[in-house]
Amino acid sequence: MKKMDKFNKPDKMNQTYKFDKAEKNEAEKSLTMPILVDLVAMYVITGLLLAFLAALLGKVDMSDTAVSVGIIVTYILSCFAGGFFIGKKKKKNKYLWGICVGCFYFLVLLLGNLAVNRGLDGKLVHMLTTAALCVLSGMAGGMVS
Repeated sequence: MKKMDKFNKPDKMNQTYKFDKAEKNEAEKSLTMPILVDLVAMYVITGLLLAFLAALLGKVDMSDTAVSVGIIVTYILSCFAGGFFIGKKKKKNKYLWGICVGCFYFLVLLLGNLAVNRGLDGKLVHMLTTAALCVLSGMAGGMVS
């Protein structure tokens, strides 16, 4: 029950907020759903860009360096798009949301790598570079949005 002062307004000092389970679940969904939707969109973009890179590789004889550059560009474009999308949805702290989406994208990549290779393959510098690219391009996408 809210305490009222002499003008029938709630007393801000003694006002308590009680959230029921439905409001709490709704607040949690509003945080997780945009991130999940953006991650799915990011991986769809990644799949399309990698399919394009594979088709290009089939038509043109590309060196290993060119393929590596294509994969890095794919990471950057996907994370930038994810940061941009989340920045459009969240109106405040867009760059932080972009960083968050870039981190989650990298974590999914890392978990996939761990599952396929049954452990880390020992290239710590490559892994840290990929993490930095994902986080920074997600942040840039959030800032641009």
